[in-house]
Amino acid sequence: MSASVSNTEVKAFWETNPVAAEGISARPGTVEFFRAFDALREADDCEPWEFSNCIHGYSESKGLRVLDVGCGNGYVLAQYAKYGAEVTGVDLTQTAIDLSCARFDLAGLRGEFRLTDGDRLPFEDGTFDIACSMGVLHHIEAPRPMISEMRRVLKPGGTIILMLYYWGSWKYHVVLRMKRILDPRYRGKSQAEALNMNDGAGCPLAKVYTRAQARELLSGFSDHRFELNQLSWRQLLLGFDRLLRPVLPHSNRSIFARTMGWNLYVTARKPR
Repeated sequence: MSASVSNTEVKAFWETNPVAAEGISARPGTVEFFRAFDALREADDCEPWEFSNCIHGYSESKGLRVLDVGCGNGYVLAQYAKYGAEVTGVDLTQTAIDLSCARFDLAGLRGEFRLTDGDRLPFEDGTFDIACSMGVLHHIEAPRPMISEMRRVLKPGGTIILMLYYWGSWKYHVVLRMKRILDPRYRGKSQAEALNMNDGAGCPLAKVYTRAQARELLSGFSDHRFELNQLSWRQLLLGFDRLLRPVLPHSNRSIFARTMGWNLYVTARKPR
């Protein structure tokens, strides 16, 4: 893959391809759309709400100021807002801002949303208690300016939370390689091209991170913690899971998901 993928190319793709919208029949921005999206996201083989709450601490966020960089359709911030956090979302696409505003309006929640590049956050130093960016940085060629800005706007002792695609995942090393052999859409593609296609045929960039790379990216922070999830039995057993489903535990509670999951969650703190 070329090392010259620009934020303009990334913006153009996500402007017309909001996350998960391709697999949802309801019109984006409607109650039905958000219900379908939430059900997909909170499914056992994706990111159950209880797991997400453990990562973010939604239920203990009352009174905290929370920033989501790359807020998508506002899912994460809505969870914080329901528990009394003061939330702000930024995104480089107008589509995401419109969807986030629609979600909050429909739910009767309060939040602020701004259209801006994450490399230049329009907030004062030390504004937020929590700054998160979920599933965003692995679509950006040069994420360090965004990390620097997130650190700047965090209060001393504040928390940064990231979700990145994991280099050591079963999906990256096995599923994508199997697709390159068996799936006509993936044949002839490089591993990097197949990785890009995970988020849609026209996605210009997707990357995977090791724990060491994630730690180095957050070298200006301390107390790094890592969690993994999202490895379904269907992926792990390559489709031969139907007969075993009645006796299999929830996939995200398995040791496989916790060691070879697709999503790498990184939490760290800005030094005081």
